[in-house]
Amino acid sequence: MSGTTVGRSVDMFEAKARVTGTVGYALNAEVPGMVFAKLLRSTVPHARIRSVDVSAAEKMPGVIAVLTAADLDQPGGPAGHHGPVIRDQPVLCRDKVRFVGDPVAAVAAETEEAAAAALDMIEVDYEELPFVTTVDEALAEGAERVHDAPPPPRERSYSDINLVGREGNVCTKFQLRTGDIEAGFAAADLIMENVYESPAVQHVPMEPHVVIASFKDGRLHVISSTQAPFAVRDSLSEMFGLPASDVRVTVPPLGGGYGAKTYAKFEPVTAALAWKAKRPVKLVLTREEEFISITKHAARIHLRTGVTKDGRLVAREVKAYFNGGAYADISPRLIKNGGYSCVGPYAIPHVRVDSYAVYTNLPPAGAYRGYGVSQAAWAYEQQMDELADALGLDPVEFRRRNLLREGERFATGEVMEEATWEELLDRSASAINWPADRRREVEGNRVRGKGLAVILKSTITPSTSHASLRLDADGSLQVLTSSVEMGQGAHTVLAQIAAGPLGIPIEAVNVTAPDTDYTPYDQTTSSSRTTRAMGGALVQAAEMIRERLLALAADLLGAAPEDLVLSEGAVALRSDPATRLTVQEVFWRTRTGSISGHGEVRTTGGLDAETGQGVASDHWHQGAAGAEVEVDLDTGKVYVKHLHVIAHAGQVVNPKLADMQMHGSALFGIGHTLYEELVYDDGVLTNPNLSDYSIPAMDDLPEVLQIEYLEDGAPGNIHGLGETVLPPVIAAIGNAVNAAVGGRVRSLPITPERVLRARKP
Repeated sequence: MSGTTVGRSVDMFEAKARVTGTVGYALNAEVPGMVFAKLLRSTVPHARIRSVDVSAAEKMPGVIAVLTAADLDQPGGPAGHHGPVIRDQPVLCRDKVRFVGDPVAAVAAETEEAAAAALDMIEVDYEELPFVTTVDEALAEGAERVHDAPPPPRERSYSDINLVGREGNVCTKFQLRTGDIEAGFAAADLIMENVYESPAVQHVPMEPHVVIASFKDGRLHVISSTQAPFAVRDSLSEMFGLPASDVRVTVPPLGGGYGAKTYAKFEPVTAALAWKAKRPVKLVLTREEEFISITKHAARIHLRTGVTKDGRLVAREVKAYFNGGAYADISPRLIKNGGYSCVGPYAIPHVRVDSYAVYTNLPPAGAYRGYGVSQAAWAYEQQMDELADALGLDPVEFRRRNLLREGERFATGEVMEEATWEELLDRSASAINWPADRRREVEGNRVRGKGLAVILKSTITPSTSHASLRLDADGSLQVLTSSVEMGQGAHTVLAQIAAGPLGIPIEAVNVTAPDTDYTPYDQTTSSSRTTRAMGGALVQAAEMIRERLLALAADLLGAAPEDLVLSEGAVALRSDPATRLTVQEVFWRTRTGSISGHGEVRTTGGLDAETGQGVASDHWHQGAAGAEVEVDLDTGKVYVKHLHVIAHAGQVVNPKLADMQMHGSALFGIGHTLYEELVYDDGVLTNPNLSDYSIPAMDDLPEVLQIEYLEDGAPGNIHGLGETVLPPVIAAIGNAVNAAVGGRVRSLPITPERVLRARKP
C-alpha cells in the first residue's frame, strides 16, 4: 500500500456538508408519492393480545393503510418474523407483546400528523402476563417464559455462530474450555471471586433510524440508514420470497450508528407497510422510540481467578450473563466475543467460560461499539487490580508478568502473531507518570487517583469484502464499495488507499454510496474492519489496474513495465522522470475507455461449539488506557483530569480521522463509566430522552486527553481503531477511582452515590 496519499491527514470528503447540514441523509430523502409511517407500540412489558381493532383508524382522514400481524404470513404476502440469527423478531406482534415498545400495528398516512392521530384510534385488548426484566428473574426456577418455546433459527445464519443451551429463558450459550480448570485452581495460592455489572445504555446516534420502502414492477427498493446493506437485502429477500436481485438497498451517509443500525431493524415493517399501501412509505423514529428500540447489553460477569504467590495467573472461571432483551438480534455472536474476551490479553493455562444470552421483557440488545468487550474488560481489569493489591504487587508489574507475547497461545488455542500489549501498557503508564502519586490528596476534601487497563478485541471472523475500481479516460477513479460512510471518514480513507498504488491525487477519486444493485458485496460496516478488509480489497483492485496501465504505457514509451512509475496522474520512466505521459494521454493514444480492477478479502475461522477452540479473530485489536481522576469526598463526584489512550494501529492511513475515532471512543468510555444507564421500573423505561438520560458534555472532557498510536511500519498492516480504546477507558477510570477512595465500585456507572458508599474512611 504505497503512495503519497496514505499516511496523510486529509479532511473527510463530506466534512463541510455535515457541518453545514447539507449532507444527503436518509432523513432528508423523499421519493414521489411518499406517505408517512407511525408505529403503535405496546404499553405493557408482557401480555397476550386478545384483539387488535383498526377499523376506526382505517377511516381516519389521510390514512392510506393500517398493517397488523393478520396481514402477514398469508399466501403471497411477507413473512411475519425475521432475525439475523434466530427468527424470533416479529414484524408486528401477533399473539404476544414482550416489552414496552414492541410494535403491534403500523399506519401509513399522507402526513405524519394523520398517521399519529390514527394510532390513537387503534384499540388493543391485552391480557397482561408476569414479566421478567433481570437475568436473575429470567433464570429463576419457574420463571415466566419470554418465548413459550425456543424460536427457530434462521436458515441462512452465520457460520461462526452455534446455538446451544436453549432452555427456558436462555437464548443461547457460548462455552470455552482450556486446560484443566480444577487442576489450575489447585495450583493457585490465592483464589479471588468477584461479580461485576454493566447496565444497558443507548447508542444515541444523532440521526435516528430512517427507512423509505417502495415497490415497483415487483421489485423492492429500500433507502435505509443501515450499517449493513447486504444483510438487510438478504433479510428482505427471505421475508418477501423475492430473489435477492429483486431487492435493492441504497444507503446515504449516516449520522452515526455505533452498532445500532446493523442488520435489519425497521426495514421489514416499513417494507411490509409499503407492500400493503401500494405507495412508497417513509418511517422516521423519534428520539423516544430510539431509546426503546435497541440497546447495549446489560451484563453481570462472575470472575473466579487463581494466581500464584509470585503473581502468575493459573486459572480463570467465567460465568457471564448478557441481558438480551425480548429478541435475539445478534446476541448469539456477542456473547461469544464477550465470553472469550473475559480472559483478557493474558496467558492463562486453565480457563472455563460459560457465557449466556438471556431473554427478558426489555427492549432488544444488539451490537454496540466495543461489542461485549467493554463489559468484559470492566470486569477482568478491575479484578486484575484487586488481585495485584491482594498480592502486594504493583498493578502494572502484575500485568506484565501475565501478558500474552508473540508466539503464545490465547485461550481459544490460536497463536498470537502480534502481541504489543506490554508496550501499550508501558506507554500509558509512562504518560500518567505511574507509579508516582498513585493516590494523593489535593486542595479541600479532594483526592486524586491513577488507574490503568489493557484489552484485546476481536473482529468479525470469518468475513468477506469485495471491491471494484474503474479508472476512466479523464484520469478519475471510481471506487465501488458497499462500506457505509457514517461519519467515521471511511470513504475518505478508502479513497486514499485506492489512489496510492495508482499515483493519482485523492481529488480525482469518487467513492460511491452503497447500492446493492451496483456496488460489490461487503458483509457489514462494523467491528472496526472496514479500513483493513475493504482497504485490502481495494489494494488488490488497484494493483490490477496498475498492471494494465503500465503495460499500455510501456508500449508507448518503448520501455518495460517494471521501468515505469506512476505519480501525480502520469506514467514516467524511472530513470528519466521527464519522459512521461499523463494517464489521459495513455488512454487516448491506446483508445482505451476505462480500466477496471477487482479485489476480495476473505477471512476464515470459527470456534468449536463444545470447547471454544479454533480461530476467534483474523487479527486482534490491542489497546490500553491510563487515567488520573479527582474525587470530591464530600459529594462523590468524579472528575477525569488526565486520560491517555493508545492503540496498536499497524499503519495509520489518515492521522486526522484516526484521532477523531480515538477521541470518540474516549468520550464514549467516560460516558459509560460515570453517567450512562437506562433505568427501568417494572419494565418501563424511566429516562427515554436526552433530558433524563445523561451523556458527556464538553465540561466532562479531561483537562488533558492524549492520543497515541503504536505503528509497526509494515505497509498494509492496518488494525481497526473505531472501538479499541473504549473498553480500557472504562476500566482505567474505575481503577483510578478505587485508588483515590480506597474502595471498589463494581457496578457501572460510577455515580456519586456509589462512590460515597464504596469510600473507606
